[in-house]
Amino acid sequence: MEDEKNINEEQAPATPAEQQESCDTQQEGQAPELQQQPEAELAWGFGQQNAVLPIESPKKKKRTAGQGAFFAVFGGIFAICLLLLFFTLWLGDAGFEIIRNLYTERVIYVREDDGKSGMLTPNEVAQKVGASTVTVLVTTENGSGSGSGFIYSADGYIVTNHHVVENGTSVQVVLPSGVAYDATVKGYDEEADVAVLKIDARGLVPAEIGSSAELLVGDSVVAIGTPAKLDYAGTATFGKVSATNRLISLTDNAGTVVKKMTLIQTDTSVNPGNSGGPLVDMYGKVVGVVVMKVANYGGTTYDGIGFALPIDGVKEIADAIIAHGSFNGKNPIAEGRSLLGVTGHGGVKGMWYSDTPDAQTGAMDASESEKPGYHLMKENGVYVTAVNGGDAIGKMQTGDIITRINGLHVATVYDLIAEANRHYAGESVTLTVLRGDATVEVSVRLYEDR
Repeated sequence: MEDEKNINEEQAPATPAEQQESCDTQQEGQAPELQQQPEAELAWGFGQQNAVLPIESPKKKKRTAGQGAFFAVFGGIFAICLLLLFFTLWLGDAGFEIIRNLYTERVIYVREDDGKSGMLTPNEVAQKVGASTVTVLVTTENGSGSGSGFIYSADGYIVTNHHVVENGTSVQVVLPSGVAYDATVKGYDEEADVAVLKIDARGLVPAEIGSSAELLVGDSVVAIGTPAKLDYAGTATFGKVSATNRLISLTDNAGTVVKKMTLIQTDTSVNPGNSGGPLVDMYGKVVGVVVMKVANYGGTTYDGIGFALPIDGVKEIADAIIAHGSFNGKNPIAEGRSLLGVTGHGGVKGMWYSDTPDAQTGAMDASESEKPGYHLMKENGVYVTAVNGGDAIGKMQTGDIITRINGLHVATVYDLIAEANRHYAGESVTLTVLRGDATVEVSVRLYEDR
């Protein structure tokens, strides 16, 4: 928040000389009649007549030298004030620096538990949503596993993740009461990782659906589910929203980006088995569906980086599956990877690389000296071997060396791919390109890989 500044002037106190001058006038210039009058005696006795104070003569008093000086100073100050006011009104900022009160504005979001807003305490949230959270047990050809879900409707529709029931030969839903029902998979959307199950039950307590669009960073949230195994069903963990629209790139085992998802990031503790369970706000409304966490990256273990599917997108997909058995519209959660429309390889300045990759490994042979059929890397970066799609056609050229993308250094193709996939398809990125001996900047609009 930017602080509101108030700039004020303080009135200067009277100088010691002025104070002394004011005191000196108290003893001078009294009328002669008053100087000759005897002091009146004050009668303090109860019931006695009060003393009569002397009455000043109506004769006009003379102005003393001290009083004259006082009026002269006062008049001078008054005249100066009038002069300053005149210049301020007529000249404004051109003549003087006018001191003002400065204000800045900022929108502040406040969620206040005033007893009327409907906001619940953490234990009330856990109790309310716990009654609608279920455990999903899945049997596959290779074994069994468990996940979480929540009751979407009173007549037995359950929402969970697709990966929870993927490849399942049988699925069961265990209610908070411990009663188990066989479940069928009504439908799913693999890209968004959403699945809808159906059990033959009535009178269930559906979870109240909220809005992920209203979430703010710092909002308190609760995750409820079954981490690890059925013994821990109904586990509630508490945390905050860390980011509301986090764009995450998902890769396969080879490190190739396969899709991107827009997710809610939270520091709420989530673990394997929480997948498919609800993430709820402090009104007891579902705002997300727990989907995954960052546990290990590059050999480093991480805590407090969990993700949930935004409920607004989940609701759109789930409603379509219930009504039609599948979702076929524009996916509100997931999209394909973003492409630049160029092919190339990373290289080191001063090295020579073969024009064609190795037939078996796909790698570019490198040489420290010039060879026929080889090209020189004049700078570190990605050498463009082909322009093959999208907005890059007509803008990029074979032989260009991409040294930066959006100002970030590029050393390998993976650097280029990673930065491109931090943006949605349709957005543009700026490439810094060495073309011949000149450095140019090229704006390229990304497109979706489908």
